[in-house]
Amino acid sequence: MDVWQSVASLREYEELTIVKAPVPDYDEDSYQLAFQRCKENKCGTFNTNWGCNPGAKMDVATYYQDIDYVIIMYRKLDMDFRDRELLETISYEMQRKVRKMTLDLRNNGLDCDGYMDGPCKYCGECAYPEPCRFPEMKVPSISTLGIDLSGYFKSIGIDFGFKEGSVTLYGFVFVHYND
Repeated sequence: MDVWQSVASLREYEELTIVKAPVPDYDEDSYQLAFQRCKENKCGTFNTNWGCNPGAKMDVATYYQDIDYVIIMYRKLDMDFRDRELLETISYEMQRKVRKMTLDLRNNGLDCDGYMDGPCKYCGECAYPEPCRFPEMKVPSISTLGIDLSGYFKSIGIDFGFKEGSVTLYGFVFVHYND
């Protein structure tokens, strides 16, 4: 059993579906589109924290060269996505699980980084633009990587989309090559 499978089998993660997936293909157009959407600031987090752009901006093509595979964790919940308070609560909990999975994998010898939708919520109020107080705990937004999630999920056979009456939350752990 691989390290990621051992960690994924822990009771903490039993309500999640967890799969190993290939590294997404980097696409400059998709990246630029995602960055432009971030700049539109519809969520109100652009330029406010280290988990969103531009604070989390990086050279994604170079970053991917060091990534071996991705662990995707997800959970579908029957609920009204317009219930913002409930959505915030379950999103916070999912980000906590992504962070915990990342730390558990690191503690078992894997160099990895966790991502999820939305800003990092570890500190409550981010120190941005001052240096991140807890960089090892940071869970940046998956949007900062510019992935066409619909195309990526389709390519690996995972259902993705927004459906009336349900919400599916996704977390990602990018695992670096072992030296």
